[in-house]
Amino acid sequence: MKFERQKVPQPVYGTVNIYRIGDTLIDTGHVTEDSRMAMADALDSGGLADVERVVLTHPHIDHVGGSQTLPELAALPHVVFEGVPSIITDFRRYLKRVHEEIQERSIGLAADRSAIDESYFPIDDYAEDDIQIGRVVGDGDTVRLGEYSCEVIHTPGHSRQHMALWHADSKTMFSADLVSTNGHFMYGPLYGDVGSYIDSLQRLRTYDANYLVPGHGPVISDPTKRIEEALGKTRRAMSGIKTAVETTNDRIAAGQLAREVFEATEETIGFLTLVVCEYLEYLEDENEVVISYAEDGIFAASS
Repeated sequence: MKFERQKVPQPVYGTVNIYRIGDTLIDTGHVTEDSRMAMADALDSGGLADVERVVLTHPHIDHVGGSQTLPELAALPHVVFEGVPSIITDFRRYLKRVHEEIQERSIGLAADRSAIDESYFPIDDYAEDDIQIGRVVGDGDTVRLGEYSCEVIHTPGHSRQHMALWHADSKTMFSADLVSTNGHFMYGPLYGDVGSYIDSLQRLRTYDANYLVPGHGPVISDPTKRIEEALGKTRRAMSGIKTAVETTNDRIAAGQLAREVFEATEETIGFLTLVVCEYLEYLEDENEVVISYAEDGIFAASS
């Protein structure tokens, strides 16, 4: 399967991948000025000139940015998964809810919030309902990527509306943000879920892909190994959190868990506390911990 990968700048994580397959573009970068300018240049005279349609893997700000900031992209027909239209056509409301969630989970942290704000709330003006929704797809549907026919695979976890795209003939899986560069579960605003993430990784493993084509970082040529590593890191993170909670005398703050389990620094404590909260919600659903909310933070105790 032939495709072109273009790296577009984004805050914190460095770059996000954009893929061109014939007349089709997969994802559209971040909303920041650097990302928007890179996309505009590529559309004008670079590797993305003359694309005719957009496929969005999930509705996060670093994957729908060009659609939200460039009229020429917003006007193209978009193929999106179920539940995405209501998010991207009312993006300000979605980001307001993201901001509220992050504020709630950051209570008691004295960490610098600038990196989080730059990642999630860099601008106020979005295309929203100017984005043309050409087709809404679900699990098992078929999507055309250029000349190739691919299967839609619902892979929630990082986002409830996350989809992967499977080209069976070449055994190529466009996995978007399901398998991260470092193999860890990544915070997914509002709709992240550790249990669904584990299920999606296990489902992805059954396809026995030759290549994973991710949303960040280079193409992965050893998919089974990388999926197993991701599952292993998730299990170890859960075990570490449970052990830390069980060995505390009373309760332990989410920020402290980020430091103990993920070795968070002052630069990473904000993001990693968000990740810890995702794990705690999963463990509470499994009756492993009890979460409490106070004016000075979010805490976990043994159930």
